[in-house]
Amino acid sequence: MIRKEVVIITKGRPRGSFKKPESDLKVDVVKNKVEAIKPVEKQEKIKYKCCCCGTLYDNLEKNFPFSQSAFFKGNNNRLPICNSCFDEMTSQYEDLLGSSDAAIKRMCLHWDMYVEDGLFTSSRKIDASRSRIKAYVKNCNMTQYAGKTFDTYLKEQESNAINNLDDLADAQEKSDTVLSEKNTVRVWGFGFSPEEFTYLNNQYSDWKAKVVIDGKARESLVRDLCVIKMHQQNAIKAKDIDLYNKLQKTYQDTLTSANLKPVQEDNNDKAGEKPMGVMIDMFENEQPIPEPLECWKDVDGIMKLITVYFLGHLCKMLGFKNRFSKMYEDEMAKYRVEIPELEELDDEDVFEFLSNNTFVSSSDGDNDVK
Repeated sequence: MIRKEVVIITKGRPRGSFKKPESDLKVDVVKNKVEAIKPVEKQEKIKYKCCCCGTLYDNLEKNFPFSQSAFFKGNNNRLPICNSCFDEMTSQYEDLLGSSDAAIKRMCLHWDMYVEDGLFTSSRKIDASRSRIKAYVKNCNMTQYAGKTFDTYLKEQESNAINNLDDLADAQEKSDTVLSEKNTVRVWGFGFSPEEFTYLNNQYSDWKAKVVIDGKARESLVRDLCVIKMHQQNAIKAKDIDLYNKLQKTYQDTLTSANLKPVQEDNNDKAGEKPMGVMIDMFENEQPIPEPLECWKDVDGIMKLITVYFLGHLCKMLGFKNRFSKMYEDEMAKYRVEIPELEELDDEDVFEFLSNNTFVSSSDGDNDVK
């Protein structure tokens, strides 16, 4: 049996020298071979540099925002700007533009991110200590917005939305609808298509026809209800149930602020109800009902029938002498016939006479019997 041995020979150094050996040798006795042992090379860690401040970071995912843009696909779908610079740049735009929404929209323009009103709304519902732009980016990368970038937003806006007076002028040339008046844009603002303007105007007209819109505050709240309802319809079309539910809560809160909830309206109606007698007294005292003209008094003759043929006949029958009995006598005199020959006859003879003869009234007023 052949025994294999490996002997490690370390190259010596002169006595008193503290230098490390230049290299180590490995000797294989069996193969009669001497090889040098190569030192293990240490792999350096990858650093990720912010394109804005130049800071190097070890972790890409924790320090750089996620992006769905194809521009940053080779950077593991991460923006080349760190979170700190991202926040600072947003704050600078907010000071410059005077609005946090406008600042976020400008950042979306620079970094190819999607713009949507629902994302603006959801990003507002955070604590004051949190970064709103980070919340926007987080919501922007949800499943329903997958693959959407700033180009997607531009395509949606290219449809027929009116964003300035030039767009309004173009729409006026193409359409003869409500956009013929600039008052529509002054009332609702820019950002809506002609169809959406029509929808908003119809909704407001419907509200105005069914409820009392008194005061500027309530008018503004009713217009907000119209806009919220329109966004709800868009959320249903996009099958975004979460956004629809959020808008529904906002809609209910706005109804409460406008005092237009069904329960509130019922209570207001009941508080305003008055008995019939109180209503008549109020009308008579505040604004009495005037007498009708002669031509409109008892047009269908109902009052005459009641006063003459009912009250007058009743008073005559009971022996009352009043204006109703007199009205009855005067009315009956128009149809009464007097025949002197019958004054002395009995009732049976009068009946037989009338049955066998015909009474004729002449034009001169004389009565003849044939």
